[in-house]
Amino acid sequence: MDIKGMRPFLVVPKLIEQPTWGGTYIVETKNWQNKPVLSGKKIGQSYELYDKSNLSLSATSEDPLFIGEIADNRIVEQQTTVSNSIALTQLIAQNPAEILGKRIVDAYGPTMHLLLKFTQALGNSFQLHIPDGTDNPHWKAKPESWYYFEPGLITCGVKKGVNWQDYKTAVTLLDNLMQKTASQVQAGTLAYEKAKGMIAELVKLHDPWQYVNLVRVEKGTLLDLSPCGIHHSWEEDLDSIPLGNVSYEIQLNVMDDVSTLRSFDKGKMSKEGKLRSLQIDDYFAFADRSEEANDPITHMRKPKTIAASPSFTHERLLETKYYSMDRVIIPEQGKKFMAVFDTFRHIFVRSGSVVILTGSHTLTVTTGHSAFVPAACSEYAIRASIPDSEILISY
Repeated sequence: MDIKGMRPFLVVPKLIEQPTWGGTYIVETKNWQNKPVLSGKKIGQSYELYDKSNLSLSATSEDPLFIGEIADNRIVEQQTTVSNSIALTQLIAQNPAEILGKRIVDAYGPTMHLLLKFTQALGNSFQLHIPDGTDNPHWKAKPESWYYFEPGLITCGVKKGVNWQDYKTAVTLLDNLMQKTASQVQAGTLAYEKAKGMIAELVKLHDPWQYVNLVRVEKGTLLDLSPCGIHHSWEEDLDSIPLGNVSYEIQLNVMDDVSTLRSFDKGKMSKEGKLRSLQIDDYFAFADRSEEANDPITHMRKPKTIAASPSFTHERLLETKYYSMDRVIIPEQGKKFMAVFDTFRHIFVRSGSVVILTGSHTLTVTTGHSAFVPAACSEYAIRASIPDSEILISY
């Protein structure tokens, strides 16, 4: 593909099937609920951009041939081939600085350094990532931030006044007891259903939740965990948040197996008696124990208005040393937002429909879909096709 003719591309989302904790929110937001290939599937995450993304050659997200890739989280790191598309890696290889921007290539090399995810999830494990700047032969920091599309429930930070040794003793003892129970299931000497009941009683007895802050977050909450070293988890309460945790995540593209330290996996065990490995010693070794870091308010961010006019409102949602995210709202059909830039831009349409214009190229992007704009485009205009169109711009 000729770099001089560079244009914006639709991102082919990687839809991660999660039968136990996914849902239909992502598919319905993308208006794909009537696609036969997605019938009956629970999608937990949509990778809106990462190093293995494919970029569609379609000119509109309403193209009947445009559809996401469906995968499970075990094969998400495999580069796939999608018809009518080009792999982001292939595009970058032609000229990394023209696609990503020289500043990005100088800092991270010729690869996509960000991971953008649209998530619908119930509970996950108690976890943290090693503090940013820590040098470790195995673990890598994973700065990440969440923007909540719906109300949610999380834990964030360890409670003020908690004895950290008591917390560690509780989860260590619980893990040891679960290991013994799981080994009996594996050996066939304990029925799975009976083991589940025993584990539920053990979790209730040792209650790891007593040590951490339980936080209800409102729609529109911005949580910045980019310093890392901060305990966090998603929680579930189907009565108060039946959709689970619906959020838009931006983070460095670092995989879980080298970045996520877990202390408690909510008592989960497979029917075969398998447990997820925990990293309890490392979790406590790398946790930031300062009072400020464990206060959830420390990590809440408020939008900052960059510009406001009758044509658009431009806000900065997040700004870290690794990534930034802006929100633009265009109130009237036909009005435009214009920008000049020197690194790639990722555009997600939260609501409405827009046309992205770069030179002689146009791309129509509807609710729930994403576009990748190479650095070589250098400037673009975004025109609303529907009043009150809202977009998120990440870079």
